[in-house]
Amino acid sequence: MADFYTLLGIDRSADSAQLRAAYKKLALQYHPDRNPGNPEAEEMFKAINEAYHILSDPLKKSRYDSRFTSNPHYANKTEDLWREFQQQQYRRWRASQQPNRYRFDKEYFRIQGLAFLTFLIISGFCFGLIHTVYFFHELEQEKIDKQNRILVMNVNSLFSSGKIEEAFVMITDLRDNNPMEYRFYVTHDSLLSEIRNKAEQEFKLNNYSESLHFLEILKRQETPQRLETLRKLAVCEYKTGDFRKALQTLKQIYSLQPWNLEILYQIGLISLENEKDHEQALYYFTLGKKIFKENLTRIYGAAFEVVMMPEDVPDVYFEIFEARARTNLALEDYSEAEKDCNWAIFLRPKNADPYVYRVIAKVNQQKNWSICVDVAMAKKLGAEEADKLQRKYCR
Repeated sequence: MADFYTLLGIDRSADSAQLRAAYKKLALQYHPDRNPGNPEAEEMFKAINEAYHILSDPLKKSRYDSRFTSNPHYANKTEDLWREFQQQQYRRWRASQQPNRYRFDKEYFRIQGLAFLTFLIISGFCFGLIHTVYFFHELEQEKIDKQNRILVMNVNSLFSSGKIEEAFVMITDLRDNNPMEYRFYVTHDSLLSEIRNKAEQEFKLNNYSESLHFLEILKRQETPQRLETLRKLAVCEYKTGDFRKALQTLKQIYSLQPWNLEILYQIGLISLENEKDHEQALYYFTLGKKIFKENLTRIYGAAFEVVMMPEDVPDVYFEIFEARARTNLALEDYSEAEKDCNWAIFLRPKNADPYVYRVIAKVNQQKNWSICVDVAMAKKLGAEEADKLQRKYCR
């Protein structure tokens, strides 16, 4: 009998578990999400829901069953409706298996022609719009380019007339306000290159004052600052007698290259000989001594003084110990001065000055033994003070 039982595919004697299983199976099959745009599946889904709603309720189920037993005509009608529904489903399935056939009639060509004409109109409009926008953009860009060329000419004019600072201020502002304009970057780099060449020319001619002027401009304008610029700036500041500025510049270089012994030595030497700042000189010479030991320990091991060849080490090591000995003599730390002299003599035994300094350090410590040996070596190596020391301590 094609009733709710037949719709769900179960017997009238089916229990609730069988009813629920049949409902879930059919609900999944005819769910609208699995059959989008299919009104028959949607109707079937509604009928399945209604059948389950009636048969799952004992009271409604008993009423439904009694209606069938009391009205056989209703049962036959339901069976006919169910058969008709299945036939419709079959016909639709057969129709879906047939290949699609297109009819190339007048209506077809009329629709295609209208579509093509619409495409041409829209394409032409878009092309015209794009071309118009591009045209006005080019006009605006040409206007901006012309203005930028004039601005660059103004910058070059200021630079050529000697107003270098004003030229750099102007080109820097233009570059910062127009980061996409390459001309401003090129112009700025060109001015820097010109200043760099002027500074180099004056430096080679030993015109340190003129070179210093251009180097100071470079220091303000270079980003980042070049080490070569800072080195030449320190030399020019030293040559022109501005020792404090030279020290500041050398310390800036040292902050960038803390391993550079040459820079350490120069800082210490200017502090010792020009600024008479013995404490600062000792600080930097001591840093140099520390780097010396670290470097040689890394190369030769902890007992490096036993296995190393003194003549193979750079002169700057000897210079640091020699200058440190002089600094300790000035600070009256004669014990440290003697140790520095020992290292200096070990590294460069043919240099006379460390022998002289060691004599002074020993005398002040009242170490009279071997003084005359150092005096003799100093005299042999041509030390000017050797004769005076010999007359005073080695009669």
